[in-house]
Amino acid sequence: MLQSAFLLVVQLLPGILLILLGWGFGDMPAFFINPARSGFAAIVLAASVTAIFLRIDFHPLRKGSAATGNQDVQLATLLILSLSLLWFLPFADRRKILTLKHEYWRYVGLLLCCIGVAVRLAALKALGQYFSAYVTLQPNHRLVRHGIYASIRHPLYLSLILAPTGIALVFASWLASPILILALIFVFERIGAEECLLAAHFGSKFEEYRSRTRKLIPFLL
Repeated sequence: MLQSAFLLVVQLLPGILLILLGWGFGDMPAFFINPARSGFAAIVLAASVTAIFLRIDFHPLRKGSAATGNQDVQLATLLILSLSLLWFLPFADRRKILTLKHEYWRYVGLLLCCIGVAVRLAALKALGQYFSAYVTLQPNHRLVRHGIYASIRHPLYLSLILAPTGIALVFASWLASPILILALIFVFERIGAEECLLAAHFGSKFEEYRSRTRKLIPFLL
């Protein structure tokens, strides 16, 4: 449990500090006076406690034995872009840069964040030691088909669509649209690569699993 808590703090702390830095440490009450931003902080806290309680494995850098292509540059670019946005979104929100007119978008974003985080926690719990940020296979890899994976094959990628878009909307940013588009492009490219790898490794077992499940949304997609 201590190791899970440590890895969680290491991964979350830079993002939290960048959000607060972007907003400005001198006016924290103004950040939390908005219910949507306060709700976002509550989601992060609740998700962190839940993850520690469930002893979720947060080790994202397992390259495994069959990593496809050179993913380091792609993942590094994604990390830099994500961290930059975590600073810019609150910075722009406080200064009314590229902000949406209607406040209800913040609550749409809060709902997307909540669903995205819940989906991600469920996926990480089901994956356990097989989780990696890389498209790869771990030693003695098993095809995970229980939990949330019984209905959809790529819940982690669903969370990567929902949560970043939701965060942008919580901060009432017009950037929610390009973030959603970029997330969709990234996700579907990764899904294609991952399914090719799984099909090659697991053969008919994966084909049977693929025939009765959806990629991202049960019964739809």
